[in-house]
Amino acid sequence: MVQLRKNALGPSGSPQIDAAALARQGRAEFARIAIENHFTISPDAIFVIDGTGVIREANPRAVQLFGYLRSELIGMPVDSLVPERMRGRHPSHRENYNAHPRTRQMGSAMELFALRKDGTEFPVDIMLKPIGTASGPVVLSFVRDTTEQRSALDELRRQDQQLRSIVESVRDYSIYMLDREGYVVTWNVGGERIKGYVAEEILGRHFSRFFTHDDVERGHPQQLLQLAAERGRYEEEGWHVRKDGTRFWASSVLTAILDNSGAVTGFAKVTRDFTDRKRAEEAVMLQLSGALLANMDVRKLLGAFSASIRELIPHDAATMALYDAPTGMLIVHFLGVEHDEVREAHVPMVGSPSGEAFRTRQPVIVDRMQSSRFGPEMVRHLTDLGMQSGCWVPLVHRGEAIGSLAVACRLEAAFTLRDAEMLGDVADQVAVAVNNAVAFRQIADMRDRLSQEKKYLEEEINLENRFEDIVGESTGLRNVLKDIETVAPTDATVLIQGETGTGKELLARAIHRLSPRHDRTFVKLNCAAIPAGLLESELFGHEKGAFTGAIARKMGKVELAHEGTLFLDEVGELPLDLQPKLLRALQEREIERVGGTRPIAVNVRLIAATNRDLAKMVAEKQFRADLYYRLKVFPIFSPPLRERVSDIPVLVRHFVSTHSRRMGKVIETIPEETMKALTRWRWPGNIRELENFLERAVILTRGPVLYVPLAELETEEEDDDDSQSDSATLHAAEREHILRVLRESKGQIGGPDGAAARLGLKRTTLNSKIKKLKVERSDYM
Repeated sequence: MVQLRKNALGPSGSPQIDAAALARQGRAEFARIAIENHFTISPDAIFVIDGTGVIREANPRAVQLFGYLRSELIGMPVDSLVPERMRGRHPSHRENYNAHPRTRQMGSAMELFALRKDGTEFPVDIMLKPIGTASGPVVLSFVRDTTEQRSALDELRRQDQQLRSIVESVRDYSIYMLDREGYVVTWNVGGERIKGYVAEEILGRHFSRFFTHDDVERGHPQQLLQLAAERGRYEEEGWHVRKDGTRFWASSVLTAILDNSGAVTGFAKVTRDFTDRKRAEEAVMLQLSGALLANMDVRKLLGAFSASIRELIPHDAATMALYDAPTGMLIVHFLGVEHDEVREAHVPMVGSPSGEAFRTRQPVIVDRMQSSRFGPEMVRHLTDLGMQSGCWVPLVHRGEAIGSLAVACRLEAAFTLRDAEMLGDVADQVAVAVNNAVAFRQIADMRDRLSQEKKYLEEEINLENRFEDIVGESTGLRNVLKDIETVAPTDATVLIQGETGTGKELLARAIHRLSPRHDRTFVKLNCAAIPAGLLESELFGHEKGAFTGAIARKMGKVELAHEGTLFLDEVGELPLDLQPKLLRALQEREIERVGGTRPIAVNVRLIAATNRDLAKMVAEKQFRADLYYRLKVFPIFSPPLRERVSDIPVLVRHFVSTHSRRMGKVIETIPEETMKALTRWRWPGNIRELENFLERAVILTRGPVLYVPLAELETEEEDDDDSQSDSATLHAAEREHILRVLRESKGQIGGPDGAAARLGLKRTTLNSKIKKLKVERSDYM
């Protein structure tokens, strides 16, 4: 070791000085021992270098690392351990360090190399620590061999560069990275070719620009990020938009990138253009659809299917199995004229590929029929024709499996999952066509009867919707009729507000009938009766291929009402994302179908109705203020029946007369106590409830005197306690009445035979009452 302390002096003659000297000597000795031990066990090479750059001490690791003997290192200039290409700059670095001594830690990102005795170089990292000694300042130099770390880092860089090269060279796929918010951070040549953007145009931009306008308005890009973050990976197919505005059909995979803690740091997106395949499939589907629509005979239908499907999926035989309820088996029919001589086959539900596709509603692929898990008898109708492989998919119509569809080939392993997907797409069309063909004869039989009923229904519509059939003489009703006469000749938008059952639709039809548009179409749309996901298509229509199931162009209600009147019932249920589109249709007088690109001019007079407080909804951000004010050009309030008490006797006589005449009964008298009870009842369901109650009373009446089940009605007293008691009784009566009708309809709420229709209520209104009265399914089933 280099001498780090002076030799101890003899006694000075002063006890204090001698004690201090001994203390310094002890500290120096401890330091010497610590340094010597660190020299011995350190994994790094350690040199003690004086101010002139000469090595004064070196540890065993230095000897091992540099290949010199210790005696060779002592007294050697440290520059000798520096490669010649760097040696010229080394003295100036040392002089600068000596002038400003400081600790320099490892990891300073400097490209440093050292030179062994055998002349080989190796990468190093160096730590410098200045130390003052009695003999002068020295520097402790810790040298660490970083060969392995550099190799690992170089390999990582090489792999990264290799991956980048692969990604950049792929032209058929758009591969790019997104940050957590969805902004593009990398771009490849495939993205440039498919989407039309060069890297400079798209880096830093949000990936939502690749989606259609409708998708962006619905928040679809953000939903994709959320789904990928939640599931780790999300796949979809759909329409995307290029830089020039053209659309292309693409399959895309969005994968979340996570850090060590599992947090999402970004996303990787891979997109492939499948437009050509989509166009080809659409062409075949169009051909198939035309053939299916043109052939209502089942056997002709099968031949049309075989000819069309062969263009999509090469095969040697095609079959369709239909479920036969009496036998519980599937009856297999061969498709195409080449197998006309083959008789139909019966296969069981269990143990056959047709039955498995039918039961599980999943595709079944068999690569080798002779060695498959299905018994030989289950596929004999195919193997007898030499078929070696097959693919089966379910036939499902309106959520119900009706059979299965299959293609077979004389080659083994002829079908893939992609073939199963395409066959499944065709199966959806075939299921509809088969169901249509089966129902065709029933439709033909009903045609004459419907023709006769048409005239009756038209007369009934005209009868029930005449202006003069708005029954009543109260002041409130007369004010409403006066408002109708005022606004009807104009084209102003009308908002009819009022409780459920007050006849808002009747008022809307009266406005239309008195308007200059009375000879054009009156189109009604109940916003609460259609699922939110289908409401946009129902309102504005859609183009073919706009979404799954959109196999043909459809005209929406707004377009149907062109030059006429559109009545939007329950407009308060209109989803927020559709409200700006309706506002645009009203203000700009034009719409765009879902999936469409061109505006369609429309001239519609709008009448809206609601039983909700739209002003309150606006305050609570549940309804757009601009649409609310656009609708409220001319508001009309339909008064509840409790505010038209004087009209109740008139309405009672009108409904009793109408329903007794319809049922062929003669009812001449309405008892006075009955009329008083009907007048006292507040009728929460308004006119609809009154009419429904009186229709039931007419049914129960056996003679000329109207019989009303008064037990279902309770009079209201002035005292609050009595009112609360009566209210509870009436609620109980209403609950029991709803339960009875639910039992009669076997729990069915909607539909022509459902409880809502029997009660004369809207489905949504009945659901609200069921919830309010705490009616459980177990109470009536």
